[in-house]
Amino acid sequence: MSVALFLTGLGQAVIYVILGTGFIWLAKQIDDWRTQGFDDDTHIDDGNVAVGLRRSGLYLGIAIALTGAMTGSSNGFWLDIVQLFVDGLFITGFMFSTRFINDTIMLGHIDNDAECVRQFEQPDGTIKTGNTAVGIVEAGMYLATGFILHGSFSGGGGTFFQGILSAILFFVIGQAILLILGLFYEMTTPFNVRNEIKKDNPAAGIGLAGILIALGIILMASLSGPFTGWKNDLAGFFIYAVFGMVMLLIFQRVIDRLLLPTTSTAVEVSEDRNTAALLVTESALIAVAALIAAAM
Repeated sequence: MSVALFLTGLGQAVIYVILGTGFIWLAKQIDDWRTQGFDDDTHIDDGNVAVGLRRSGLYLGIAIALTGAMTGSSNGFWLDIVQLFVDGLFITGFMFSTRFINDTIMLGHIDNDAECVRQFEQPDGTIKTGNTAVGIVEAGMYLATGFILHGSFSGGGGTFFQGILSAILFFVIGQAILLILGLFYEMTTPFNVRNEIKKDNPAAGIGLAGILIALGIILMASLSGPFTGWKNDLAGFFIYAVFGMVMLLIFQRVIDRLLLPTTSTAVEVSEDRNTAALLVTESALIAVAALIAAAM
């Protein structure tokens, strides 16, 4: 490779990064406008972990999704930039629709905005602002959606409009699967997940966020690849998604037994509020999800 081509490639990479950073900035402006009832920047400056988590999940989710849109065959640098710009607008819109889904369904009956600035009295009498558990779940939902969008926008094949329609369709299906698994998790958990989250139990938030992120990684793998036709892509997606979910649920039980041999996740969450234990088990679950995704 000549020096000129090498420098040209570096210059183009800088433009990609600038465009991607622009979408993160756009997401910040939209979220600032959406939460006009309180100043997110002030809460972050004051150390509100809940607000920090929800914002970090949003920004990371957008970046994960954009890296999927950057893959695939090139149609020429400037056409690629135009397509990335259009994809980025869709991705940003999808992220904020995910927030609506999270507020109204995944954490129904919980006002996320109010919880993230609510004050809690600590055992030592000090006051803490922000429901950390809610922030963790919201961040997990954003990250899971970012992985789904990464798979939806990655690859090539088909026309520009087929690619957009495919991304929209698989985003909707992926969100539905996330909600179904979240509901299944709540139904099969011996404690009330939403009540624990409402009580600002970070361990409960980590438990729900962990399984959402793990599923998002598996769905990303199920969606990745070039467009080969609606019938083939839908059939392949559902086969891989079902296989991955079954494997994930099996290994969730295995991890619980292996890493918490003298107790259980339910006890660590509802009785001990043990965030350390949940960080270990959910990190292991996400690691297994990455292995499942690579093996599919």
